[in-house]
Amino acid sequence: YKTHNMLMKTEALVTPQLISRARKRRGMTTSEIAAKMNVPSDVVVAWEAGDKRPTFAQAQAFAKKLHIPFGYLYLHESPIERMPLVDFRTTRGGISEPSPDLLDLLTDVLGKQQWLRDYRRFEGYVHPPFAGRFGITDSEDVIAEDMRDILDAEDARKYAHSMDDFLEYLVQNTEESGIAVMRSGVVRGNNHRPLDRAEFRGFSIHDNIVPLVFINTCDFKWAQIFTLVHEIAHIWIGKGGVSNPDYELQYSLQEKPVELLCNRVAVEMLVPRGDLLSYWKTKDVLEENLDGLRKRYKVSDMIILRQALNNNLIDISEYRMRYAQLVKLTRSVESDTDDVNNSGGDFDSALITRNGKMFTEAVINSTVHEDVLWSEAADMLDVKVKEISGIMTYLYGS
Repeated sequence: YKTHNMLMKTEALVTPQLISRARKRRGMTTSEIAAKMNVPSDVVVAWEAGDKRPTFAQAQAFAKKLHIPFGYLYLHESPIERMPLVDFRTTRGGISEPSPDLLDLLTDVLGKQQWLRDYRRFEGYVHPPFAGRFGITDSEDVIAEDMRDILDAEDARKYAHSMDDFLEYLVQNTEESGIAVMRSGVVRGNNHRPLDRAEFRGFSIHDNIVPLVFINTCDFKWAQIFTLVHEIAHIWIGKGGVSNPDYELQYSLQEKPVELLCNRVAVEMLVPRGDLLSYWKTKDVLEENLDGLRKRYKVSDMIILRQALNNNLIDISEYRMRYAQLVKLTRSVESDTDDVNNSGGDFDSALITRNGKMFTEAVINSTVHEDVLWSEAADMLDVKVKEISGIMTYLYGS
């Protein structure tokens, strides 16, 4: 015990540059990390300059608060961190290196996808025939029509009473088609690690057994529908990756052909061009058109306006003005994020949303059949062991 106390008070021979690097990766100032560490900011500045060293206990606390391995601080230089998926993000401010939260999320979801892939292959599931069915040179109209058919999008729209309903029906139909869908606004259920919608809106994993789509629920609810379909389009053309669709950016300014195609496919699937043109009344003012079309398509004005812009029914200045108005209105209504982890809703429902119904049921089935230990299931679902029985009851009844 005495030896342990002495060790914790001993100076940690960490690399000063990596203290600075770890802080900057999290986008924190010296004052912010100092407040978390309960030390003066000039102490953190001294650590980074190499003028002082943290104690062993302080170094451990530093690593824990910044969500990095303790051993990272002892490396001689920062390791090169690469995205495990293709980076399709396009933003006018340039692409920054991925944050620790995004990297940890990708690692977690990729691990779950690999486990689910092995499970479904063992269970004899056939690969989804639509994955990679089309290519980058195919027409968005053809791809969108195929997606609408496979995902029963029109039935989902018919039964939905609202945009939220439509999103839930689409997610349900997507998973039934063989694509796993996970939605969350935090890393591994940790509400202290929110995801940044400015960094990414979603990503997709193309796979011939278990393709997967992830949606960042810190994004606006109206944007999540577009992102879901955008990422599904990535699966259809066999090009998975991390995306950050820019709703204000003109198609002519898009730098990446894959993103350009997936944007067009998403718009066409959600608001079919021919249908829009038949219902658009040129004599009506824009607001009157939107009132009727919003009810018809169960999507936000932005998706309707994007298709209208594509077909020269409005101009780019009108589109941008409406976009700015919608973002301002949404931010004033949403005091916090739409993330289900913070919504205070039903625990089991929120958990299934976060992990996806396909993955959750596979883990619970494996636990019931004693192929997976309860402790392993809890770790896979990011819950406590005592909560597993409640999830079983929620899925299958008592």
